[in-house]
Amino acid sequence: MLHCGYVRIRRFAVAAIVAICIAGPIVEIFDQWDHTLQDGNDTEANVVIAALCIGVAVAIGTIAVVARIRALSSTLRGYALTFRQISFVGGSFRLPVPTSSPPTPLRV
Repeated sequence: MLHCGYVRIRRFAVAAIVAICIAGPIVEIFDQWDHTLQDGNDTEANVVIAALCIGVAVAIGTIAVVARIRALSSTLRGYALTFRQISFVGGSFRLPVPTSSPPTPLRV
């Protein structure tokens, strides 16, 4: 469940970043409250640049996490166990790990 919430938050954040990047220049066309040419202060451009920086950070973070997961999964393939060990109070025995699917009549 935690993963589902994280994905929703990430999608909402990405949608907000894209909306800010699209709406910023549109708002700049119609603004009358700041005088960019006189004082050199452009509020909308600053917000768009901040949103783009956050978007780049999210993208790089996502790429790094995906690369780490892929690296871990490729290194763990070499350590695959062929037998599982089940321990009981009286002793232990090993069960083979199935390497093929069951016969057709046994499939559910």
